[in-house]
Amino acid sequence: MHHYHEIQSNIVQQVRGLVNRSSRGDSTSELHRQATRDLESAVSAWHNSFCRLIKFQREFILSLHGWFKLSLVPVHNDNINGRETSETYQFFDEWKLALDRVPDTVASEAIKSFINVVHVISSKQVEELKIKKRTETASKELEKKASSLRNLERKFYSSYSMVGISLPDSAPDNGQVLDARDPLAEKKIELATCQRRVEDEMLRHSKAVEVTRAMTLNNLQTGLPGVFQALTSFSSLFTEALESVCTRSYAIK
Repeated sequence: MHHYHEIQSNIVQQVRGLVNRSSRGDSTSELHRQATRDLESAVSAWHNSFCRLIKFQREFILSLHGWFKLSLVPVHNDNINGRETSETYQFFDEWKLALDRVPDTVASEAIKSFINVVHVISSKQVEELKIKKRTETASKELEKKASSLRNLERKFYSSYSMVGISLPDSAPDNGQVLDARDPLAEKKIELATCQRRVEDEMLRHSKAVEVTRAMTLNNLQTGLPGVFQALTSFSSLFTEALESVCTRSYAIK
């Protein structure tokens, strides 16, 4: 465990040097969203497995320690070497204390913290996708209004031309008083309003894409190294504790 966490720690240190080169149009896709969900699930499973590993090891030695204390120590028999029994009990006792002293909470909290980091990225992606959906909906509405207005214009101007009535010079801009000679002016103002709404949504989406990309890179740069540094430190101390126990076991004849 210690060997591989050291390698992983060295690899993720390189993440700090990454630069966000994503283009502004590279928005979050459903594949990105699914990959983030999968990562969050994987890290959650990792955290659960880590906690179970430590819990089961402590429960195992606690059971051995309790069994030896209750079953062997009280036995008085000339065939049992009292010194050997005492040394064996001390061995179990030191093994139990070694596991109790291992600072697994720091590593556990580091993994849990990274789960939160990934969850924040996931939430930001959801926000971005919602804005993207609003933008697409507004664009479809604009296209529908524009198509409807074109059809009305063809009918309206065609009927005016047929009876020889002069047409209005131009449609009024938004904010101007409606021209009574142009019954389509109100529709044109509605279209202009819809156009601005689409532009606003597109701007929001563009900014959301930039925020998501920057947050994703920043969170990974700061989150991943911390996780593997904590795990490397934990596995190093865990290794030392077990080596100490093993050394103690060698002394028992």
